[in-house]
Amino acid sequence: MVVFTGVTGIQRAALVLPCLLAASLAAVPSAIAKAPPKPIVAPAAATLTSPIAVTWKGKKPRRGVTYGVEVFVSTPEALACSTDADQVTMRATRRGYVATIKPRAAWGTQQWCPGKGHVRIWRNGPGRLQTVMARGAFTVTVGPGQTAPGPPPPVPVKISLLGGSTITASAPGRPDRSGQLTGTLRGGIPRNFKPNTDIVVSDFSGALTPILFGADPLCPGVTPPTSIDSVAGSKMTLFASGQAQMDLILNDAPSQIFGCGPAGAPSGTTTIPLVGRVGPDGLLKLSIAGSVSGVELPGGSQGGLAASLVLNVDLSGKG
Repeated sequence: MVVFTGVTGIQRAALVLPCLLAASLAAVPSAIAKAPPKPIVAPAAATLTSPIAVTWKGKKPRRGVTYGVEVFVSTPEALACSTDADQVTMRATRRGYVATIKPRAAWGTQQWCPGKGHVRIWRNGPGRLQTVMARGAFTVTVGPGQTAPGPPPPVPVKISLLGGSTITASAPGRPDRSGQLTGTLRGGIPRNFKPNTDIVVSDFSGALTPILFGADPLCPGVTPPTSIDSVAGSKMTLFASGQAQMDLILNDAPSQIFGCGPAGAPSGTTTIPLVGRVGPDGLLKLSIAGSVSGVELPGGSQGGLAASLVLNVDLSGKG
């Protein structure tokens, strides 16, 4: 404790103020410490396939510590391109620390997504400790002769018809004709789909095979097709509520599926609206059913087609 005697209040303040200033400056050296240098990114305006070179003048790290650089790009929507790359360890040179980063391969291409690019310099170590040391920025645009990336390909969906899947042809005055349906349909769902939301399966392919589906008595000599292709425009919606709806479009006219011609190549398409609800087996065993009426038959009569399908719907993308 310092005791001032024989001095006035003004003199005492003049003596104390330098001590307080010195104490304040000594207490906040970190506040005036020099900020780490920013990384130099080249090119600052990159194109889709540009390697990104990063130079940083950091201090020499102590033993057990390395510097790494991370690059990522912000894009407003999901595209078939790369938004990031694996962190690259920087190597020491006379100019500081350098690394070159290329986009990772994504959906069969190796290119950046267009957008705002970001660079982060990491100090790795000692041990598992990681600290961001500096940040930089660049841009990615579609360069001359390059094609802007489109949306990523859909997640493949496999739909298998299980036992109990049938199709039935009916007409007034004649017995119903039923046959088992087998086959596999394939489609796709968007990459950004979320569980517990409505999911739409589209872009269908594949075929159905009717078994033991005899000819109609009014149409002797004309047999139903042995294989019916699905049309790409078919669509299945799996609602978050558990309801299921499918507009199955088949590449044959209704009368051809019925077994009353015309013979030969498909003369039209048939849309069968099917509905159902997910049961205790979930999508492993989904039952949906529906029908189409007003099928034009010989002699001015009309018939109908009814389908009852038991489906295994595989959304894993591995089917």
